[in-house]
Amino acid sequence: MIRRKPLTDEQALLKMMDLCARSEQSTGEIRLKLIRKGISGPRADAIIGRLVADRFVDNARFARAFTADKVRFALWGRRKIRMALAAKGIEAAAISAALAGIDEDEYAEALMKAARGKARGVDMADYEERVRLYRSLASRGYEPEAIARVIARLKTEASGR
Repeated sequence: MIRRKPLTDEQALLKMMDLCARSEQSTGEIRLKLIRKGISGPRADAIIGRLVADRFVDNARFARAFTADKVRFALWGRRKIRMALAAKGIEAAAISAALAGIDEDEYAEALMKAARGKARGVDMADYEERVRLYRSLASRGYEPEAIARVIARLKTEASGR
């Protein structure tokens, strides 16, 4: 096994600055990365404090970027995004602000895209298959009312063919 010299606080700070310059990070993620490198307690708090002061880390900015990415690329709903951000230790106010910033048209489009992807090959006239589709969309974090509207629309489209 190769033994590595422990990082100094300055080396750890530079590594975390480099990481934050490449991608948004939350304070919780930085703390976990520091712990993996053997830095915890007051040393980690000092490094995180410096990153926050120098604006390398901003939980509100992270929440906005995370939310936009999950809606656009992963096709997640608000509920799943809220839970994921809370699990990352983001404050409730920052989560609410990020979720409020979601473009409604983009959100509806993401829901429809997710529904259409799951609805391929589904007989929309069959109740059990619609229930499976509903559960699938609910597991992605979409709201029940929005799911019901989309399923009704897909059912109408399917019957119109």
